Amino acid sequence: MFHSRIRRYPRVVEVRHSTWDNPETIAYFAERNVSFCNIDQPQLGRALSPTAHVTSPIGYVRLHGRNYDQWFEPEKPSDRYNYLYKSNELIGWKERVETIASEAKITFVIANNHFEAKAGVNGLQLKHMLTGRRVAAPESLIEHYPELKAIADPLGQGQAPASLPLLRTDKPA
Repeated sequence: MFHSRIRRYPRVVEVRHSTWDNPETIAYFAERNVSFCNIDQPQLGRALSPTAHVTSPIGYVRLHGRNYDQWFEPEKPSDRYNYLYKSNELIGWKERVETIASEAKITFVIANNHFEAKAGVNGLQLKHMLTGRRVAAPESLIEHYPELKAIADPLGQGQAPASLPLLRTDKPA
């Protein structure tokens, strides 16, 4: 019933348990034009491993980080997202995003490891990997994360990035 009410809107479903990663679930989502959210998370217990499923015109990726030590910490649940991906960890996601983008009409990549702007840093790194071009970043971000110096140029005061999307993959209908 709920599904029939929201059918006209784009839908993305995120699951985190590995039992959801099976042909029946993927077919079920595809038959209903529901996007599967491909996630990265710590591989604890029966956590869903990284995937590259496309079940609708929308490809969707969400990077949560891999902060194993803090993932289930009850005192500070927001610390689970305090994680900066290393470049070698992003390479696998670059390849998955390229695969997803080749099958989807439009692809979204959301970095959810937002603590201390780490999502922004990893988003810029992934954009650079995908485009092969230097990226624009706030000077303060480059100062705080010196690893960006190799791939980023500082924005001028009050200047907005020339392109906000990580990677546009719109394809004509």
